[in-house]
Amino acid sequence: MDIKRKYFFIFKGETPAKKNSRRTLRNGKTIPSRRFEAWHTDSLFSLLHQKRPAKPIDTPLCIKMVFCHGDRTRRDSDNEATSILDLLQDGLIIADDNWQIVRKICIINRYEKNNPHCEITLFDYKEKE
Repeated sequence: MDIKRKYFFIFKGETPAKKNSRRTLRNGKTIPSRRFEAWHTDSLFSLLHQKRPAKPIDTPLCIKMVFCHGDRTRRDSDNEATSILDLLQDGLIIADDNWQIVRKICIINRYEKNNPHCEITLFDYKEKE
């Protein structure tokens, strides 16, 4: 497998789960929480100030996600990863988060008191044939 670094992004604050914190509207429809929407908007704005591809990446990738938690609250890594994948797609970093593009995901969690953030690294992914 030949992998090389491609792009690096950093997002401040805890990554909220889009799935678990939803609001129910009067018509019964559920939408993401205000906290998630605020984080998503702030993170999209942050992407504008970071090195990014000219067009969304549509080739196979390996994505490394390092979640640095500012406290010891219990969180689900898979829900945080989903939030990041949606952010990368909405921010036009990746064309889609389907398996043809996102071939491998590495999730690392660590504790950094009072310094919550998330570090994302995108690598080219090539399989040996």
